[in-house]
Amino acid sequence: CEERGIDHRRCGKLIVATGEDQRARLDGIAAAARINGVDDLRLLSREEARALEPALECTAALLSPSTGIIDSHALMLSLLGDAERDGAVLALNSPVRGGCVDRDGIVLEAGVGAGETAILAQSVVNCAGLGAQGVSRRLHGLPAASVPPLHYAKGNYYSLAGRAPFSRLIYPVPEAAGLGVHLTLDLGGQARFGPDVEWIDDIDYT
Repeated sequence: CEERGIDHRRCGKLIVATGEDQRARLDGIAAAARINGVDDLRLLSREEARALEPALECTAALLSPSTGIIDSHALMLSLLGDAERDGAVLALNSPVRGGCVDRDGIVLEAGVGAGETAILAQSVVNCAGLGAQGVSRRLHGLPAASVPPLHYAKGNYYSLAGRAPFSRLIYPVPEAAGLGVHLTLDLGGQARFGPDVEWIDDIDYT
């Protein structure tokens, strides 16, 4: 970020335990972090955590001083610049209509109308979000068993009106369906809470 001039702020993060039963989970997170090369986490007592964030209520916390926030749009533009410099092409509004998997590789039929084209690839990363299963099912020759089932969960965020009570990101210990309701800050200092997890049967954007 510093090299590319991408706006960011290293504000730090606290992962908090709200009961003694969650203390061991903080130890597990710290151990996983060390395995993955993160060596600056520090376990804090309730008093140490409250000294950093007086509005916080917890029984213990894990401090990550190097965690920060970033202008994600600027980051993506920077990464796109790197990719295009190395020969990549970004083709927007080019839906994958079908294709097949055979001995030569993966053929994708993409585009609309006169812009339709077939692309032969040796590797395909299917990152179509909620449409990923649909894309996979349109590829003939791809075993149906390799396409995982789709489960819908909706997450709600809430903006906090007024001044944020914290200067760091505040996360609970992770839960089964995600990271839990946490407090995030944007580069302008606005605080948001979320997401919660609401399992739903289908998508309704109305």
